[in-house]
Amino acid sequence: MKPVQLAMRGISLAILFTVLGWIAWTTTPVPLFIALGIGAALFSLRVGEAGQARYGRRVPVTEMLPLGRKGDRQMLFGGIAGYLMIACFALAAWWAFHG
Repeated sequence: MKPVQLAMRGISLAILFTVLGWIAWTTTPVPLFIALGIGAALFSLRVGEAGQARYGRRVPVTEMLPLGRKGDRQMLFGGIAGYLMIACFALAAWWAFHG
């Protein structure tokens, strides 16, 4: 990735999370939890698809953690991101209806 593209993505993410952080600070953190859940889901999907090159198939989140414990760090981070996604969406739903 070119440095200009990397800088533009970093600036865009900083602006996005600044706005979401301000909304979370002033009103409700639900949009922030949803954005974090979507980001974790996209990262986990990318890792699962990258596993196709190493394992010959797309690796589901439930198999990423055992593969990570066997030494594949990318699968470990993908599995943690997959479960982080579930936690963020559950927390956003709980906060939206009970918070």
